[in-house]
Amino acid sequence: MIWRSRSILQLVLLGLLAVVAPLCVGIFYTLQTLGALAQESAAMSQAVVSLTRVTQVLQTDLLDLERRARQYLTLEDDSLLVLFREERERLLQQLDDMARVRALVDSPDPALEQARLAVAEALRTLPGEGGALARSMADFANLERTNEQFQRLSQRYVDRRLANYRDHAEGIRQSLLLLVSALVGLTVVLSLVFIYWVSRPIRQLETEIRRLAQSGPGRAITISGPREMQALAGQLEWLRGRLNEADSRKQQFLMHMSHELKTPLASLREGVDLLAEEVVGRLAPRQREITEILQENSRELQRLIENLLDYNRAAHQSDLQSEPVAVQALCRELVQVHGISARRKLLEVSLDVPATDWVTDPSKLRTVVDNLLSNAVNYTPKSGRVLLRGQVDGAALQLEVANTGEPIPDAERGRIFQPFFQGSASRSGPIKGSGIGLSVARECARDLGGSLELVDRAGYAACFRMVLPQVGRVAA
Repeated sequence: MIWRSRSILQLVLLGLLAVVAPLCVGIFYTLQTLGALAQESAAMSQAVVSLTRVTQVLQTDLLDLERRARQYLTLEDDSLLVLFREERERLLQQLDDMARVRALVDSPDPALEQARLAVAEALRTLPGEGGALARSMADFANLERTNEQFQRLSQRYVDRRLANYRDHAEGIRQSLLLLVSALVGLTVVLSLVFIYWVSRPIRQLETEIRRLAQSGPGRAITISGPREMQALAGQLEWLRGRLNEADSRKQQFLMHMSHELKTPLASLREGVDLLAEEVVGRLAPRQREITEILQENSRELQRLIENLLDYNRAAHQSDLQSEPVAVQALCRELVQVHGISARRKLLEVSLDVPATDWVTDPSKLRTVVDNLLSNAVNYTPKSGRVLLRGQVDGAALQLEVANTGEPIPDAERGRIFQPFFQGSASRSGPIKGSGIGLSVARECARDLGGSLELVDRAGYAACFRMVLPQVGRVAA
């Protein structure tokens, strides 16, 4: 390929040469054409001037010849007759020289040549003897008419040559304009081609970097281009390998963390549940309150761990298990799960979800609603209100979780779904949040083919709306 063993500097120089070459050709051709036109103009001007001068001299000499003849007839001086003969011969010689004018040789005119011969013939008919000359004075009138015809044809010839030259010059101008337009167009096309040619590997590099940031280091990075770009692609591929290695280590860490944390946490929850069920004996009111606190915190800790695992799985897995889900029952169960925290804060939790079955992934749907309810309960002040509302709107299921309290600032509305972002609003949960609950909820909603957005609802500070498309609704 042309890319191989070429640097960016070589490509730029090659592109510059390709762009300048048509302009140089156009300039060279224009100079050659203008030079030829200048030579033609000089030759034509010289020929026209010569022809005009000859015709003017001929007119003057004919008048002198007639005057010489009249002087001879008046004075009858033989020397005047000799001068008459000499001037007639000189006029005949001028007419012969006119036939050799360059303009007439290059572009002969039959009518002009015929008029020249007629003038020469009229001169030859003039007698050179005194007596005959007196009888031939009337021939001078015929000679004058013939010369006038010759003068008109000569002027017409000059005008035609000038018009032809103007037409020729205009034709050259038009051809030069077409040539310049074509060369400018070719230069623009070549410039665009080389701009695309040089910028293509840069766009490839930009695409690879964007894909690496959005999709992760899954696919190998290949860039075709100059040596510098290929070297940069090699560095980017090395970075991708390091990211793959870091991602693999993160996976291993999360797997070990899941095992190391969930096993003792399960034992802890089991023990707390046994205490709450009074397996070891009846609990005093203070003891029952402590047991509820332990249950609430252990469950919140489990939810945070599961959020971390769900966030990691959402980034690497997209397999769905579709089955009918009783939406109302699922929402009621999750409201009961968060009931302890809600009762401790004296919250009013309203449930308004239709009794419908929706075909979707139950685990992901549960994760979305669970995180939204947890977020609402934790950010609602004491004696506040939480609303879980649902409706079937055409071919989509809408679930809304709203809460009163402190509204989300406008500057944070576009960032609350970013991983690990924690807003300025005060959180009152038992454990500090990780900042990935809403991010996990949105990723799960997208995996289900739906969306999760922050919307406005009258009477509430914040409202999150999830819309799930119709995958397969089961008739009640």
